[in-house]
Amino acid sequence: MSRIAALLLLALLATPAAAKTAPDAAALYNRGSDALRRGDLGPAVAQLLAAHRIDPRARDIRTNLAIARSRVEEREGGDQTSTRIPSALALSAPESWNVAGALAAMGALLLVLAASRRGLLILGGSVFAVGALFGIGLLLRAREEVLHPSAVVVAPMLEVLPAPEERPVSPYLLGAGEEVRLGAARGDLVQIRVGGNTIGWARRSGLWRVDEAPRYTASSGSK
Repeated sequence: MSRIAALLLLALLATPAAAKTAPDAAALYNRGSDALRRGDLGPAVAQLLAAHRIDPRARDIRTNLAIARSRVEEREGGDQTSTRIPSALALSAPESWNVAGALAAMGALLLVLAASRRGLLILGGSVFAVGALFGIGLLLRAREEVLHPSAVVVAPMLEVLPAPEERPVSPYLLGAGEEVRLGAARGDLVQIRVGGNTIGWARRSGLWRVDEAPRYTASSGSK
């Protein structure tokens, strides 16, 4: 049991997702807030969402992200009251990996020290299991982000159409600031996913991937 615990612990601590150097949350927040003041909702949501991933407990980031999302909801005629400020208890990705690793390490240590002490063995196994399950959840989330990265519409209006070989239908329209996930790419086209379902294809130029937001300049935006 202790050997299995050690192997899983090494896997958690060695994951590349935990070692990535995060970009500057303050710079992303400033660019997103500037875009929000201009009414440029696409870049505002993208930059603020990227900043929130880095520093999820910063009140100014959480507040402005909620404002940007509420303005998108307002434009779409949705219920603004459903757009709440993100929780102050959230963890960034590196912090989440650290917590998972710490729990797994604590559990593994207790298992090593347990020997014949049954109570310590149960406690160690439970703590390690929590850390391992937390780590597995993070791995699954990271896998989903790789397969279907989060993106934000930055074009004033984005047409989502069937694939060229499929029967033509009226386009599904997405407005600036709406959040989607991306699927397979084909030339300048990329699959658009909403709520876990593929709704069609759109031009990549009308979207910003959230994980690529730091590379966009302050002057970039929807055309």
